Amino acid sequence: MLLAIDIGNTNTVVGLFDGRILRNDFRFASRHNRTSDEAGILISDVIMREGFKNADIDKAVIASVVPPLTSVYENTVRVYFKIEPLMVSHRLKLPVKIEISQPEQVGADRIANAVAGFKKYGGPVIVVDFGTATTFDIVNENGAYIGGIIVPGPDTSMAELAKRAARLFEVRIEPPDSVVGKSTAGALKSGLFYGTVGQVDYIIEKIIEETGFENPSIIATGGLAQRINEYSRFIKKVEPNLTLEGLQIISDFN
Repeated sequence: MLLAIDIGNTNTVVGLFDGRILRNDFRFASRHNRTSDEAGILISDVIMREGFKNADIDKAVIASVVPPLTSVYENTVRVYFKIEPLMVSHRLKLPVKIEISQPEQVGADRIANAVAGFKKYGGPVIVVDFGTATTFDIVNENGAYIGGIIVPGPDTSMAELAKRAARLFEVRIEPPDSVVGKSTAGALKSGLFYGTVGQVDYIIEKIIEETGFENPSIIATGGLAQRINEYSRFIKKVEPNLTLEGLQIISDFN
């Protein structure tokens, strides 16, 4: 069985794969002071609840964009599962070619998204991941990862606005009752939600214009994907576990 670990800035997501089947996934906060023993106990508990033992895990793959936690989870895998984890980077054997000027700067999660998007849908494909940052990753028809775009995620924008504006506050990111807000909360909700939808659609429009892609697959993943999908002109497919699936594919390749 494969243990796939995606360490993000806000959450760490762990998937348990039996072959290519995702048996379970769970997430917890990416606390920078988390110890390898805490992580090991949390992961071991989920494995046990699925009816397996740590000894059933014979492969592990880790994607991390949080350097303080990378070594923590590497150590967790070595101590609790007695195996050496595969660390995702541009140096691995991949089903896509990383064709940008500084490939070492591509986040491991973005590599996993590009891999899964291309393997599942072919190219060209654009993957939009709604997380701490909203990222856009682009793979062309030849399977070349040609770059991407990074903007602050809506949660990040909301938190920073509430922090800087004395009379404003955080609101849930969800479709408002009306575009024109009838209260401060309504105005914030509308601006945040429709601002995100508009930003995403405009960026996708510019990507297609610049690349000349014809009928690209446009895939969304991440926490807000389902809500944004209903209002976007371009996003038609939502893959909640795309990053984990990319990690599983990368593990198979290596």
